[in-house]
Amino acid sequence: MSGQMAGSSQLMWRLGALALAAAALALLALATAGLLSSAAEAEPSAQASKARLTLNIRNFAYSKSTVRISRGDKVVFANKERGVSHTATANNGSFDTGTIGPGKQATIAFNRKGTFRFHCEIHPSMRAKVVVQ
Repeated sequence: MSGQMAGSSQLMWRLGALALAAAALALLALATAGLLSSAAEAEPSAQASKARLTLNIRNFAYSKSTVRISRGDKVVFANKERGVSHTATANNGSFDTGTIGPGKQATIAFNRKGTFRFHCEIHPSMRAKVVVQ
């Protein structure tokens, strides 16, 4: 019987060592996944570091009639009016900020090259354009 107990003991030890090795591999896999996840998150933050230009809306006009930016840049439409809402809506429908209330802002990322003419849906005489190079 003592031979069977020794064999059983050795088997238990091997199973324990195998379980420990499996746990270590699982932890390594989780750590590696975390590193890969961090690397993937670095890409959007690099995207976020693109230029950001603010276009103020004041006195029923956009602060510039033409804005020149690079592909991937963002334009912040900031409504500086009191008591008046506005929009920035592309003439071709490619973007729309929705209604921007007084003191609020909306951001649009421009990821394609081209000229994007826009207007205020509420006040159609307000017009400007973004040129993406």
